Amino acid sequence: MGAAAAYRDVLGHRPFAVFWGGFSLSVAGDAMTRVALTWFVFETTQSAVAVGWLTFFYTAPVVVGGLVAGWLLDRFDRRLIMMVDSLFKAAVVVSVPLLAAEGWLEVWHAYVVAALYGLMLMVPLAGTPALLPDLVAPDRLNTANALETLAYTLSGVIGPPIAGVLIAQWNAPAVLYFDAATFLLFAAALAMVRVGSAASTDDTSPHERANRGLGTAFRLLLSNPILLSTTAMYMSANIAIGAVLVWLPIYASRELHGGAELYGLLLGIIAVGEIAGSLLAGLDRLRLPLGTLICAAQFTSGLALAVLLADTSIALTVLCLILYGALTAPLTIWAQTLRMKIIPERQRGRTFALLRMLMQSTNPLGGLLAGFLVPAIGMAWVIAISAAAIGLPGAFGYRVGALRRAD
Repeated sequence: MGAAAAYRDVLGHRPFAVFWGGFSLSVAGDAMTRVALTWFVFETTQSAVAVGWLTFFYTAPVVVGGLVAGWLLDRFDRRLIMMVDSLFKAAVVVSVPLLAAEGWLEVWHAYVVAALYGLMLMVPLAGTPALLPDLVAPDRLNTANALETLAYTLSGVIGPPIAGVLIAQWNAPAVLYFDAATFLLFAAALAMVRVGSAASTDDTSPHERANRGLGTAFRLLLSNPILLSTTAMYMSANIAIGAVLVWLPIYASRELHGGAELYGLLLGIIAVGEIAGSLLAGLDRLRLPLGTLICAAQFTSGLALAVLLADTSIALTVLCLILYGALTAPLTIWAQTLRMKIIPERQRGRTFALLRMLMQSTNPLGGLLAGFLVPAIGMAWVIAISAAAIGLPGAFGYRVGALRRAD
């Protein structure tokens, strides 16, 4: 089956199409909110440290939330849990423009909203890969995973540039009205989807399921070299990704002499590359093992960031960020396809929660470090550290035979 036919086949399945449509709108709203809150904090404080703390609060609570999310997703209807999560987040994000309208909004409010978002982040992060195998045929998982990542990348193309324009025309807090609306639409889409879940198909008792905890997921992680190596590689990569989110708005402002519009545009440029990488990653006819492709893509994505050190021009920045996006987007797709073949259905919620919790836990560390390191050692050194953190693990991962041959 050709590439277009594979995507057409998956999107032609109504439950997946409805889910993917609502999910795509939701993550587009999230992208707009992240730009708006980042710019609000930076514009209000003019501080790299303050932006670093925002990144920290956005993702650090995932360590706590992940412990509960995996249990919930394996214990109850995954679709229902994701609906409740969307409704809760809609109420949280709409508080920002409402506070701004009353003149009460302060920076710490943005931190609280980011922390609550981070606390619930693992519900869709673990819930989506746990739910996808119930929505598509096994031989279409790679395409479905590509479409999940494509939703994130399309949100990066659409969300940040629109957010930049809206910030310039209105103000940053007003952008969050859009995110609240998309959460409500995603909840409606989930209500329309009818699929089985672990809670209904598991033939063990509720008491037995509830008391398995994360121990089984930990043992599976430690015993499987593919899960262990990709998790370690991505934990390092997320340090770099968290750092990029902090130094990019500062780079756009101080090195490229731009404003919110340029910052949003650069995020959109990354997403353009991610779209290309996601579409290619979802093809059926891949000539190399997925494990080898993962290692090569991660290593070369670090090289793409390192090239930024050559010159501070907009043209070179655009080229490097497109390559960076194109090379990082397939990482999740390929690894997630491998994981879905390894992880038993009954353990999907907890294992995906554990893996993504571990990987996401290093993202705030990267953001916080970048916030302190930019004023301390300068932008060039922070870019170099980011490039090494994302690229070098790809070279080490290739030395793991099980990963290199995994397909």
